[in-house]
Amino acid sequence: MLVAPLLALEAFRLFGAGFFYFAHAALTALGALSPLEASLALAFRLLAEPLFALYGGHLADRWPRGRLLLLAALGQGGLTLALLADLLPKEALARARGQLGAFYAAADALSDLAAGLLFTRSRPWTVGLGSGLLFLAAGLYRALPLPPRSSVRPEGGSLLGLRFLWESPSLRPLLLQEALLGLAYAFFAGLLPFVVLRGLGEASWVLGLLGAVQSLGGALGGLLVGAVLGRLGEGGTLRLALGLAGLGLLGTALLPPWPLLAGLTFLLGAGGALFGAVAGAVRLSQAPPELRGRVAGGFLFLSGALAPLGPLLGGALAGVALPLPFLLAGGLLLALAPWAGRGWR
Repeated sequence: MLVAPLLALEAFRLFGAGFFYFAHAALTALGALSPLEASLALAFRLLAEPLFALYGGHLADRWPRGRLLLLAALGQGGLTLALLADLLPKEALARARGQLGAFYAAADALSDLAAGLLFTRSRPWTVGLGSGLLFLAAGLYRALPLPPRSSVRPEGGSLLGLRFLWESPSLRPLLLQEALLGLAYAFFAGLLPFVVLRGLGEASWVLGLLGAVQSLGGALGGLLVGAVLGRLGEGGTLRLALGLAGLGLLGTALLPPWPLLAGLTFLLGAGGALFGAVAGAVRLSQAPPELRGRVAGGFLFLSGALAPLGPLLGGALAGVALPLPFLLAGGLLLALAPWAGRGWR
């Protein structure tokens, strides 16, 4: 089945990216003069996604799949998720997204551990290995036999998917909740290297271990999507996800020793995977087939436009008090949790 090699290639791509991302964040945190400077590493990287997302979604509805995946791997785009809606029936989409999240998380955990160890020995090799693996993943994507794009040329421009998302009364609240969750995650991701390497004074392998634990939480959350959906339904799963992520962030505000911090990052990873799998399945299943690429691009644009504010705002707040951004982000997610999944059915 084509889904299996696609999932495996996505995991391999993320494994290679993890080396580069780890080295980028660690080098910035070690040289930063303040939490805000440390957060800039993630903020500038996140800016690339919304800048490309709308046009990337436009290409996704027009280009052959092999060429699109080659471009996505070279540019680290996220439009591959739009393919799942073409390859799977609607009822299997949430479960498949959960499995994809588990593949992501397992690859991310391995790359964080390996990058943390390699970074202590050779910083250039850490960056170089990540770049090489990404180029290899791009070549493998190009050779993947994918179903051809329909010969019917879709109508409308790049903004059509964005308009569909924003004008849908059922998707708009979910979109805003997911964007705020992404903002909270950006708080955490932008500041974690500074907290671990400078605030707690730990070695780089501890930062790699924490990233791996967060990814393992995401893997477990992705694998359990089907079971949790069966018990709690879509709304209950979304509320549980925001609750887990909020607790993880609130606990981080205490700046605990790294073994306790590892448990909190696990909760954050599990909550994010559960929410992303269900919300993404709802979003893609409601989009018409000829619009799915642009809907995926529109979502990446809206969420990506907000994401760079996370590291910038989080760094500024951490300059006042290091626990403050985690306290505010965790409280926001817990306040949103009772409303998640309501109003879009």
